[in-house]
Amino acid sequence: MKILFVNQKCGFFGGVEQNVADTAVGLRAAGHRCVLAYGETTDIRSDDYAGIFDAHVACHELGEITDADSLREIVTREDPNIIYLHKVPDIRRLLPILHGRHTVMMVHDHDLCCPRRHKYSVWTGRVCHQPMGVACYLDAANIARGPHGVQWVSLREKAEVMRAHRVLDLLLVGSTFMRDELLCNGFAASQVRILAPQVQRHARAVSPVPHQGGILYVGQLIRGKGVDLLLEAFARHVPEGQLRIVGAGNAATRLHTQARNLGLQDRVQFLGWVNHDELDVLYQSAQVVVVPSRWPEPFGMVGLEAMSHARPIVAFAVGGITDWLHDGENGIAVPEQDIAAFGNAIQRLLRDNTLSCRLGEQGYQRFRAEYTFTNYIQVLHDLFSALSASSSTL
Repeated sequence: MKILFVNQKCGFFGGVEQNVADTAVGLRAAGHRCVLAYGETTDIRSDDYAGIFDAHVACHELGEITDADSLREIVTREDPNIIYLHKVPDIRRLLPILHGRHTVMMVHDHDLCCPRRHKYSVWTGRVCHQPMGVACYLDAANIARGPHGVQWVSLREKAEVMRAHRVLDLLLVGSTFMRDELLCNGFAASQVRILAPQVQRHARAVSPVPHQGGILYVGQLIRGKGVDLLLEAFARHVPEGQLRIVGAGNAATRLHTQARNLGLQDRVQFLGWVNHDELDVLYQSAQVVVVPSRWPEPFGMVGLEAMSHARPIVAFAVGGITDWLHDGENGIAVPEQDIAAFGNAIQRLLRDNTLSCRLGEQGYQRFRAEYTFTNYIQVLHDLFSALSASSSTL
């Protein structure tokens, strides 16, 4: 098959771009031709990224300029069996080009259904389970931060963009929460399919959970990731151990200040961004991996990373986390924003190495059984093959 990937960015930027790259590698290994249409390059190895594909083309329709036909040209030239959409600025621009083509979209986050995009209340920080509508006004979700400061979001236009996606053949999501979010907003169950993400685990030894490894957080330093909740739980309810925080983001300065105010200078390390090899070492040395997310994770890839290293997890039971975190089996699931329960769960695992090892090993076995890259590519291949063989198109 010929598969045309369409994504805003070309380069190693975030989880979306990594998923696009990994998927292309897997599908090409299975004999398929993979082409990338993109709107802009990133500052991170964009040339290497483009080289993953059989061909790549910058398309103005995915950027600021809207009067070029570069995407139409590549669709005509390649004649793909499947157009595989990821992050695009406004699908309405693309519908005339997609007409008559089998088109699938991977919905990576809450942008499609949430005006503020993070799917939790600005007032309470609690997860929102409402469809887009009047409730968004009550939560001031029509006011958002943009590149030039505060901006108004038109809910009418947002609804039009969301409705435009209903003509696509298939919407793929990573978790039950994401599927229910789409169904709640009027998408048909037959159009939505769960395809859990994957981690490409290279061959390496898996060691038992150490006795003195401490706690590891890996992720962005932004409000939705709940690192402030983690620091509160650590200060109040975890009197021992070290916390290592890996990642960067716009909340970094505030979190450094919070750690100092809580008297955690000697117990918390902010390590910033680290490469894959360094991250492997950190996972292997950790006693417990924590996921304190405030926003409902569309899936929560750090959970799979922890499971692939046989490490137990403590996380708030929000969003897609509940699909892979099974309380008492591969970690401890904690009620949303319950700081005391979160800290007590960490402390329990620090003090009970037998329990930590058991949960870590069970998580590793679940990872091997359910989240292998080979299975992921096979499911995607089967979906694309069935769709390509069908007659229904846009």
